[in-house]
Formats: sequence, C-alpha cells, structure tokens
Amino acid sequence: MLDKELLAQQTYYPGFLINGYLDEQLRLFGLVPSYQSGSPFVIVSSTSIDDLYGELLVQDAEDGSLPVLITFDTLSRFRPSPMYRHKREQILYTVHGPLEKVLATIRIINAALDREDAAAQDVNLWSSKNKSIVSGVDAVSQPIFFHNFKTFQIDESRDLLEIQSAQGSMRMIYRNKMIVQYDYHTVDPLSALYT
Repeated sequence: MLDKELLAQQTYYPGFLINGYLDEQLRLFGLVPSYQSGSPFVIVSSTSIDDLYGELLVQDAEDGSLPVLITFDTLSRFRPSPMYRHKREQILYTVHGPLEKVLATIRIINAALDREDAAAQDVNLWSSKNKSIVSGVDAVSQPIFFHNFKTFQIDESRDLLEIQSAQGSMRMIYRNKMIVQYDYHTVDPLSALYT
C-alpha cells in the first residue's frame, strides 16, 4: 500500500510554492486586500473566467474596486541537463482586474521573481518558514529546491481589454500575461516509493 505523504512528496507541484510566495508579496503591497481570505491564484480550468471572477467579488469592499484574479497553468516542462533530478518548468500567469492593479501585480511579480538565484533563495526560505500553508504538504518533506527564476512579459493586445458586467454595472476588466520560468531539483529519489 502506498503512503499518502510519500505520494504527495513525489507528485508535488512546485507552482504551489511559487503561488504562496507571490500571494504573500501581493498582500504586502495591498494588492490582495485583507478582507479577501482566499488566494487570488486559480488554476486554469474549463470554468468560465467570468464565473471565477464573480466568486471573488466582495460586496463590502471598502473602496468598491474589483479584486485581482490570477489564473495559472503549466506551459512547459523539460530537463535542461542530463541530471534527471534537475528540472525546468514554465508557468503562464494571466492577471485579471482593474488596470492599475493588473499593472502593479505584474510589476510585483517581476520584482519578486526576475532575480535568478536570489529569487530562488527567497522562495526556498519562504517555503521553509511557511510549512502549514503550502497546499497541505509539510514543507520539510517537500522534495523541491529552487535554483533560479526568470520572468517574461507577453504582449497580446487582443487579450488586454474585455468589457464585462459585474454587480449590475459596466466595469473594465484588464488582462495581462506573463511567463515565469524556474529551475529546481528534487531531493527524494523515486525509488523511495517502493521501499
């Protein structure tokens, strides 16, 4: 019989750690308000973005502004070296919200992650200090150690602006995309599953 904790270690998605770290950074700068209890990060699914965004609207928002919603999906995974534990992945983030918040969110993500190995050290440190909030898997047992990060801005003007109706009034919802590329290695061998 397979140990659930061991399975979670071997199949853990590194993007959850990155999202947790970015969530904290966005909260530090007030882009995720204190009254928003959930994370602004939502994995891409077949659900309409309008439905997802509608769930985040808060009736009693102090400033009456729309929240930021960030959808994410894995763009590519590959091995950049012959060492099988060394991995490289890319996440595609799409930031939705009012123009000022979208631009500020993109700047915060760039500032936090576009720093190569310095960003990796910060994410690794954050992960070790936030064991209880990282997607239900104890950070001590997470088999992930980040090496470096890079960010890339995507310019797709057709996705930049969409007019939607929210809470009965017309509001502008802006969208902007970026790619975060990261290198990491795993520390527990896959053979541990069978011991």
